[in-house]
Amino acid sequence: MAEDTFLADDLLRQLMSVGEVDLLVGISTHNAANPVRQAVQVIEQSYQQHFIRQRVVIVLMDGSEEKDGDGTSEAAPVVAGKGNVRVPGITSLRTIHRVTASFSTPPLPGVALRTILAVADLLRARACAVVSSTSTNLSADSIAKLLGPVYREKFDLVAPLYTRHKYQGLLVRNLLYPMSRAVFGSGIREIFPSEWGFSGRLATHCLNQRVWQEEAIRARPEAWMAISAIGSDFSCCQAYLGEKTPPAGAAGTDIVEILRQTVGGLFWCLENEQDFWFDIDKSVSVPTFGPAPELTSEATEMDRHRIFEMFRTGVSDLEPILSSILDPETHAEIKNMVALEEGKFRFRSDLWVRTLYDFAASYHHAVINRDHLVQALAPLYRGMTHSFLVEHADSSPSEIEAANEMLCSEFELQKSYLRERWKAKIEVKS
Repeated sequence: MAEDTFLADDLLRQLMSVGEVDLLVGISTHNAANPVRQAVQVIEQSYQQHFIRQRVVIVLMDGSEEKDGDGTSEAAPVVAGKGNVRVPGITSLRTIHRVTASFSTPPLPGVALRTILAVADLLRARACAVVSSTSTNLSADSIAKLLGPVYREKFDLVAPLYTRHKYQGLLVRNLLYPMSRAVFGSGIREIFPSEWGFSGRLATHCLNQRVWQEEAIRARPEAWMAISAIGSDFSCCQAYLGEKTPPAGAAGTDIVEILRQTVGGLFWCLENEQDFWFDIDKSVSVPTFGPAPELTSEATEMDRHRIFEMFRTGVSDLEPILSSILDPETHAEIKNMVALEEGKFRFRSDLWVRTLYDFAASYHHAVINRDHLVQALAPLYRGMTHSFLVEHADSSPSEIEAANEMLCSEFELQKSYLRERWKAKIEVKS
């Protein structure tokens, strides 16, 4: 059993009253009491509809900053009750336990995940899932699709698949998925999911790794957990969960911060798992439950001209930094692109792949501060985004999928270039 000393005494007391379970779902509050209440109700409904006989628990990561007079948050009463929970018209054969891990502020994702894994380990849960209270597609069926392949089919990791409109999820489509697929050899599409399923034995394996103080894991641990499963021969699959739409009223996208968390996390995984991925030459698909992911054709409000100007200005401003990151030939091609008129600008896929592999290798060699290095990718990503919007303005969903498969092949084709750059002796500039 993994060490449990970081778990609060109150949480340990709650777990003692639960005992061993078959199924566990963990959820964070993020200071949103109403969505949390709705999410807990959906989880209870999923248990009662799909897992009538199983021993179950819901684990709430309560980081609400606003506390009542007794020190509890608005969300706490959702999980404080005991006894059987009933949804009208649905019967259940057993108690649904609900426990709360309380934090003074919303816990970092890595802290929340580590707590959920520790609870799963202590309760010897067989199948687990992590879900987000702000997810727009959370349903009793989607939760069952995350738990079912683990509990009934003996898979260790269940990654989600979604329907998206063709201009949504471009970071996944143009960077995270094709690069992680080529490097780690697995066709898991959503490497940074907001909801996923996993086995108790994978939970224990990840819990016992000495990574939890790493900034990359504290910020975004999802990809690391998936890559740990791939690299340790755990069985992985994907499950189609339906349409993925942004939450209503969601704040604007801070692409620099997103790149820091996701691409920075991916590069950290390359560094940490290099013994595993270095000699992988081909990727393999993973079993999928449900239909293949789909795209829908919808209009976009993205300002292509503004994106292009931010690309051009950013590359010019970061010229000294980019010269230390990129191979001279790659750097020269990027500078030539900046000089082009917007109507003639295209970011070729082979150059995009070489650029990312240059960044990954420079991260490995720490040619500059790694956080600054990842942030320097932002204008180049904007350039790739502009090129994608122009090239696929009239493309059908099937044509975009075909183009994405070609990009994945390009990442695999150039993996030898990544190996060369990874092994090369590079001068580190102060």
